[in-house]
Amino acid sequence: MSRADPHTRFRALSGEIVLALGILAVCSSAAPAAPLAGEITAALSSQEITLGSQLSVTGRLTSAGQGYSGVPLTLQSDPYPYRGFTAVAHAASSADGSFSFAGVRPDRNTRLRVLSEGAPAAVGPELVATVDPKVIGSARSLGPGRVRLILRVRHTTAGPGRAVSVRWFLAARASRVFRLAAVTATHELSPGVTYASVIVDPPVKRFVYRACMNPPWEAAMGLPATHRRCPDASFVIRRDAR
Repeated sequence: MSRADPHTRFRALSGEIVLALGILAVCSSAAPAAPLAGEITAALSSQEITLGSQLSVTGRLTSAGQGYSGVPLTLQSDPYPYRGFTAVAHAASSADGSFSFAGVRPDRNTRLRVLSEGAPAAVGPELVATVDPKVIGSARSLGPGRVRLILRVRHTTAGPGRAVSVRWFLAARASRVFRLAAVTATHELSPGVTYASVIVDPPVKRFVYRACMNPPWEAAMGLPATHRRCPDASFVIRRDAR
């Protein structure tokens, strides 16, 4: 994590030597006092949110355990692909040194930090906000042996919105075995909205389904553990899987 340059200015004072009538007079000045060392503690209201949701960053500015009031603070953001921090909001510390940045709405996985713009100088910890795509699925019966499955995904607009393949898997409601039923292509309804649908012949009247795709914006959203290649054929889920 990079460190912000402190903004405390130092004034260099030099001694002055004066010769008058053979008498040497020396005027000196004391060295400037060392700047206060501050500490910023900060936390996210939620470490993982769904796209469109808000979070807040709260914390406290202290020095030697004492809170500092009225110090200007800046919230910085570094969204995926993490090319550097930029300022996104400003605030000032309260009487006890506390602060809050509300209404933060990242559109992809983002690193956040708070830094002091005055004395005491300090840079807070790097906080990681995970942003998940908003997924809406639905199923509609078209008659015996025909069900239309629909998938809408709201996602970040970072990266190209090209079409990708969607693999549709079906399983009986009590089963953990999902069988590949179809492969279709996505299309973008609008920037940041992916759509896909398919008509399937379900194995039983009561069934569950899963749809899997590997879109170009995948790395920008969600937890790293969810970034896996889609299965090419049937698979079995663990009992503790969501």
